[in-house]
Amino acid sequence: MMADNTLALRGGTVIDPGSGYAGQADVIIAGGMIRELREPGTFAGGEAVDVGGMLVAPGLVDMHVHLREPGQTQKETIATGTAAAVGGGFTSICCMANTTPPIDTPERVADLLSRIERDALCRVYPLGAATEGHGQERLVDFRAMLRAGCVAMTDDAFPLQSRELKQQALSLAREAGCVFIAHPEDKAISGSGVINEGEISRALGVAGMPTEATASAVAEWAELGSLGARVHLAHIATAEELRAATAAAGLWDGRLTVETAPHYLCITDEAVLRFGAGAKVNPPLRTAADTVALTEAVRDGRIGIIATDHAPHSPEEKAAGLMAAPFGLVGLETSLAAMVTVLNPDSPAEWLGLIEKMSTAPARLLGLRAGRVAPGEPADIMIVDPVATWTVRPGRFRSKGRATPFAGMQLRSRVWATLVGGRFAYREGEVLARAG
Repeated sequence: MMADNTLALRGGTVIDPGSGYAGQADVIIAGGMIRELREPGTFAGGEAVDVGGMLVAPGLVDMHVHLREPGQTQKETIATGTAAAVGGGFTSICCMANTTPPIDTPERVADLLSRIERDALCRVYPLGAATEGHGQERLVDFRAMLRAGCVAMTDDAFPLQSRELKQQALSLAREAGCVFIAHPEDKAISGSGVINEGEISRALGVAGMPTEATASAVAEWAELGSLGARVHLAHIATAEELRAATAAAGLWDGRLTVETAPHYLCITDEAVLRFGAGAKVNPPLRTAADTVALTEAVRDGRIGIIATDHAPHSPEEKAAGLMAAPFGLVGLETSLAAMVTVLNPDSPAEWLGLIEKMSTAPARLLGLRAGRVAPGEPADIMIVDPVATWTVRPGRFRSKGRATPFAGMQLRSRVWATLVGGRFAYREGEVLARAG
């Protein structure tokens, strides 16, 4: 950037779900903020970057990422995970608490924030573990965790099982004024299952996870609307879960939100036949009927947020075989292109709707200053070539993880650049020096 610290992104189509604007404008950036949107070609001065033919959209916001640090750095680090994030167009991500040790005390939040400050290439917000040691007995002090820097509380990866504990967690969340991110799963039903219970599990002779394991848990969470808390249901993967959440919507007065991930819209459990443990994830990939139902729900707004559930493991861990390998896929570097490929947005309104679900809506839910391309907002921006196609090659990922059922697929749209605080963190295939 030049000495006057002004950058102009010229000739692109601005997508701003917050205002509903989709049209050509030059984006003028100064001091890490968006200074103004101008008629194309009317600004002189500073550094100019031609982004003609591309979309200038808010940086993506992912509220469901496993960065694995501290304690599991063979799987991912803050540095590698955020490099993957900016390469995929993400400028803000929320990191899950199932690290070693878990993020369950204010002191551990402070340690995590110091690591983020040192190593992150994008904005990273901690999520706090709901219980001590991820157990099923003692809830942590939600208020203290929020004061320490967490933006929400969660039971992800260690789902609360008793109704009483769920009620207590929601009471604490209501009193603390935070969102509770719930992992809906009845462990008594899912048991030792490793993939979807169905034709594929029977053909392979492995234990399956019945749909009821997650659908019944969604139904139980949905019954707790009278407690007045805000609940976000993570990684919805079946039509049955969707029906249970939708049926209870009237009890919540807008306080119940639902998320799914791109792999649940695009990929079925048949991927296990090709990829083995490379397609092992919890909740598992389900059926074609589920992908159709979830895609329709994304289109009509019943599902309002798309998250990646980026959950990397080392290639060696994933090579242990279907039964022994850990659950988890990577998604930061494929998420946008997978969504564009399945939804095929062509009109400005369709792009506004997609970016709303991947940026503006999660930012609004968690109270993050993100998800806008508007004057006075942080210059956290994604520049996208909407028609480029590319083939997913996991060996080129910036993440340490390689497990993806999108391997070998041709996807549409590619991130050309990502700016964090007005500086390029990623540009034309290259992750740049730390964005500041």
